[in-house]
Amino acid sequence: MNQDPVTLVAALRNVLEDTGRDFSSMPFFVRPMVRGGFAKRTGQSLEDWQRLASALLSEVKPDTEPARIRERHPRLPEQLAQLAENYRTAPERASKGMGALAGTLQRVQENSRRREEAVRILISWLG
Repeated sequence: MNQDPVTLVAALRNVLEDTGRDFSSMPFFVRPMVRGGFAKRTGQSLEDWQRLASALLSEVKPDTEPARIRERHPRLPEQLAQLAENYRTAPERASKGMGALAGTLQRVQENSRRREEAVRILISWLG
């Protein structure tokens, strides 16, 4: 897969920004629980993920080799796998909390699928 790493990392950053907007739109009393669950499932807080994405974005260039990123961030593939799994399982968690809000649940499913795909494409590029 010959893809521009800048585009792939920018997609990761965008996914994380979208996630942050989702968290902010939730009821105030639910946010700490959702943020805590996210950190537990992904291994770090949303803010830490956003810092990592920003750091990666400053490091990658269109010709950056995956090995260089793996060398600088040896745990990155494993971390990204946890993040992708979080997005894969998000609709199931949301369905438990939303009950009959079918339109909202469908949006969660679509967003989660798109987010998981963006993360998995980056994992694939990393090799």
